[in-house]
Amino acid sequence: MKSRTYLVLFYLSILLTTFYACSQSNEPQKYIGTALDPHAGASPIDTTKFNAEYLHYSTVKINGVLPLESKYEQFLEEFGKPDSVVNNPEYDCQVYPEPYQYVYLKGSMFYLVNDSARFQCIDFRKQPDLELKTPAITLNGETTLEDMQKLFPKSVRKIRSIEDPSSPHLRFVDLGASAPITDEWWILSFDGNKLVMVELYSPC
Repeated sequence: MKSRTYLVLFYLSILLTTFYACSQSNEPQKYIGTALDPHAGASPIDTTKFNAEYLHYSTVKINGVLPLESKYEQFLEEFGKPDSVVNNPEYDCQVYPEPYQYVYLKGSMFYLVNDSARFQCIDFRKQPDLELKTPAITLNGETTLEDMQKLFPKSVRKIRSIEDPSSPHLRFVDLGASAPITDEWWILSFDGNKLVMVELYSPC
């Protein structure tokens, strides 16, 4: 009887150890680019070339399903017919070298480049049922500044506002979209303490 009990405990301990090791091995990947990354601060970062904090573009999925860049056919299957599709005027900002269109859907906007739908922004006030899921955090209309502070304290400390009579109450957090600094980054808009809009900004 004692030997059976010992064997059960022995195999149980192996199972728990294996589970713990697997969970631990995946956990560091979850928080890459955040203050909770166990390797954060381990070595100096050249902040002229790399973001100290970032939310990698490739890890973000709309409603946990659709990547930020997908086939337009997949986009239509997930969201249905958009409200409108507008050609990009020749005099407007040229984000892409090839011709493209603006796809508008209940407060969200995507670029349609050839047969690819590429995320540009989402307004949670108009689409409270949508969210952006990442391994480290889910961004939606319930996300707070405190939630962001836990993962991206340096970025939140640099929160800014703009002198715009149409939105004097909004504040903005800029966050890298990858480890290297590029000409594309996130702008998260907060109304008071709540997240209301996420934009993947790219200057012309």
